[in-house]
Amino acid sequence: MKTSTALKKINLEISEFEERLFDHSIVEITDEEGVIIYANKNFCKISKYDADELIGTDHRILKSDEHSPEFFADMWDTIVGGKVWEGEIKNKAKDGSFYWVKTIIIPITDEKGIKNYVAIRNDITKEKEIQERLLRMEDELLKQNVTLLSEVEKKSGALLKSERLATIGTMASRIAHDLKNPLTIIHTYADMLTPEILAKLDPQDREKWFRLQTSVLDMNRIIEDVLDFARTTEIKKKKTSFLSVLRLAMNHVKPSYGIVINLPENDVSIKCDARKMEGVMSNLLNNAVHAVDGQGEVDVEFASDSKNLTIKIKDSGPGISEKDLDKIFEPMYTTKTTGTGLGLVICKSIVEQHGGTISVSNKPTTFTITLPLS
Repeated sequence: MKTSTALKKINLEISEFEERLFDHSIVEITDEEGVIIYANKNFCKISKYDADELIGTDHRILKSDEHSPEFFADMWDTIVGGKVWEGEIKNKAKDGSFYWVKTIIIPITDEKGIKNYVAIRNDITKEKEIQERLLRMEDELLKQNVTLLSEVEKKSGALLKSERLATIGTMASRIAHDLKNPLTIIHTYADMLTPEILAKLDPQDREKWFRLQTSVLDMNRIIEDVLDFARTTEIKKKKTSFLSVLRLAMNHVKPSYGIVINLPENDVSIKCDARKMEGVMSNLLNNAVHAVDGQGEVDVEFASDSKNLTIKIKDSGPGISEKDLDKIFEPMYTTKTTGTGLGLVICKSIVEQHGGTISVSNKPTTFTITLPLS
């Protein structure tokens, strides 16, 4: 249907300016009920419908489900009231693609009232895509900003904690060094008591001597823990058998009759600082033996995939109280009467220096270490 013929049928006269406007815009004319009676070539091009397919239908043929019923109700209330409506509409083309148009709908009236509606539209699909992309980018940037702020807070907290620990470590190291020399003298003189001299002591004095020896060993262990905590030596990784690391760690575990320690049969080759990991394993095994308290079992398990080794140390002890569970890796926190609260902190530091993680869970008490294989 040609433009001039269609316009004559609805009794509209247009100027040359209006014809050019129609050529450069998306133009649609409907009757008073909203049934399409004219669609220009641009309307057909963007909607991908032929004019014959559009004429005789209403605008629901292009419905995209983007807009609510209230949106269209407001539009109709405006134009039925004889006012011009302006807005942005998302439509659905014949091939299922979507497009956005900036729309002006003008009611055409005569002496009887509204007889037609003329909709003049401009394609703003690219602008809307850019706008949506910018909104997505803004949303992503906001999320990244929140994440970064959270990371900064964590890093700041970790840095502050690290600085405090460094100060504590420096002070503790100086005190430990100062205590080590007189403690060595006490230990030396206590060892000078020969079996013949000890045999002449009465039972009470011998008991005091044994208690002195035990106290010296406990103090020496505490001092070594403090010095280990203060020292930050570089991790030296090399390929090694982790089962051999575990077996060497067993040499530092205090044996106890009635406690069975089950070691894994499988071995895993891993790149690590063998000496430091030996210290970690001996610390965790001694803790497990202490927790079992004279009767029970300690199980050590290995599991690996292509990237990581997972070590689990379980004990049959009574477990860790919930109030202690969250604090167990904090410096100076201990549930033992003779502990320094530094052993697990040192273990955590060594594991993290290897790029791994350490955690604890209850029922049964299980320390889980994950280490990268390389």
